[in-house]
Amino acid sequence: MNSIRIGLLEDDAVVAQMLEMAFAGSGWLCDSFETLTDIKQALTALSYDLLVLDWMVPDGTVETLIPWVRESLGWEIPILIESLLGDEPRIVRALGLGANDYVVKPLRLAEVNARIRALLRNQRSTHRPIMAHGPYRIDTAQRELTMDGEPVKLTRVELDLVIYFFRHAGELLSRERLLADVWGISAPLETRTVDYHVSRLRKKLRMGTSGVVMITCMPGYGYRLETEAAGGETHPPG
Repeated sequence: MNSIRIGLLEDDAVVAQMLEMAFAGSGWLCDSFETLTDIKQALTALSYDLLVLDWMVPDGTVETLIPWVRESLGWEIPILIESLLGDEPRIVRALGLGANDYVVKPLRLAEVNARIRALLRNQRSTHRPIMAHGPYRIDTAQRELTMDGEPVKLTRVELDLVIYFFRHAGELLSRERLLADVWGISAPLETRTVDYHVSRLRKKLRMGTSGVVMITCMPGYGYRLETEAAGGETHPPG
């Protein structure tokens, strides 16, 4: 099995060394870069399973790099942002540009590794026919969802929505992204379509603000599927 290879953008040598050691402890390979120019050049020649990007480095911020990665390399490669700046507008900005997750310095290495594992699991599980979180199990081939072993009747859109949440567990998903990827439409943020369907899912599947699996809300932005495992966990059937 090929080892996981991470591309790290971090200009602080001490932080970079700490992350490299943490990644090595998990059996992951890591290439470190100090500037946007260096990592962008590497990305044109090398393949990475995941990127960990410091928000601000000497030659700029990743506000230009994230869209370039998404346009040039697609959405398959997870992006984790790490930064000293943890204000909500900046986090929303990063996620809106295409990042998958965001952690604030000082970094807790165990948490960083857990978030990376969750992102990699979600990446691998995207095309699995069976997904499971807590008491919920979805057979995407048969388009069936069960809760505690009992089938739950959902509309087509509701099932599409919960499948999308499962495939992106742990990610904060904007209303715009949900509208585009689940409904296939572009609409102003004022639309209540997403909120209405999320509310129905919460009631039908008992995914409120407490429990093993929850759909939580960031006001003014969107929703996240959270589980007891950091960032969510998708289990293979067994």
